[in-house]
Amino acid sequence: MANDYDWIDLHHHLLPSFYVKTLAEKGITELSGVPIPTYNPEECLKDMDKLGIDKAILSIPASGLHIKDNEFFRNLARKTNTFLAEMIRKHPTRFGALASIPLPSIDGAFEELEYAMDELHLDGVVLLSNSDGMYLGDPELEEFFTELNRRKVVVFIHPDDPPFAEMRKPDIPVVLIEWPFDTTRAVANMVYSGVLHRNPKIRFILPHGGGAVPYLAWRISILDYRQRDKVKILQSLYDLIIRKQGPATGLRLLKNMYYDTTAVTAPSSLRTLKELLDPSHIVLGTDLGAAPRLMGTLVLRDLKSFYDFDEETLRTIARKGALELFPRLASV
Repeated sequence: MANDYDWIDLHHHLLPSFYVKTLAEKGITELSGVPIPTYNPEECLKDMDKLGIDKAILSIPASGLHIKDNEFFRNLARKTNTFLAEMIRKHPTRFGALASIPLPSIDGAFEELEYAMDELHLDGVVLLSNSDGMYLGDPELEEFFTELNRRKVVVFIHPDDPPFAEMRKPDIPVVLIEWPFDTTRAVANMVYSGVLHRNPKIRFILPHGGGAVPYLAWRISILDYRQRDKVKILQSLYDLIIRKQGPATGLRLLKNMYYDTTAVTAPSSLRTLKELLDPSHIVLGTDLGAAPRLMGTLVLRDLKSFYDFDEETLRTIARKGALELFPRLASV
């Protein structure tokens, strides 16, 4: 496939052999019911060249792990972040990377953020939608988000299994339905808790087109008025918001986020993203490294064939939003 747009992929996983081996030693060979693949840098670069992907922001999120040992996660995060920094050093024109953060350990999160940003100079962080049931927007994370805001960190929100994933439910793989919904839960909680208001310098990337966020944007946006008397919330919402203001403030918060294209390139999905967002806030995501290789091919094919994306829009999606988030990539 010709390198016609010089795509920058912001949802690209690298799963080195040591990572797979470390999990296997804990008896883990699947993540959320999906076998863990090994995906080495050579395979990664070969796939990128084949698809016309110029650069990729790599990540190794610990989604789908049900381990209560915080020390294990702290050690795993340090090892994976050091590995990613080495990949950038070896391939500075092809790779950036996002640091794994070992929540729910607050102390571990602060320690790894400082190391990843100040020593390894990684490009941002990955936060899971929930960490052992602690959703983004939880009051326990307030100081950590304040620090992310101070540092103006780019945060990629990767979904995880919801805490009720083991309860009786439809027999559908968690990654297909619950992961997009869990992204939506996290975003709604950040809106309702005021995290997005209080931390405007954090730039968020939402995978899988934001889950259900674009479709539910209006409903999520009215949560922005959480400060009003909870007892009178319905009267406040309908009388003070819907009739007079509308959910404009909440919608601005959602529109300020960036939404990647992983597994959401059907025309109906792309129309919804186009309706909600400026094209610069739609960014390429392929999920290569975790999803089958065919996923990347389909995502790029669908983007190029979507009737409502002209050449300028495609070039914007290919690079503009990514370079706004990661300006370092423009100079390498």
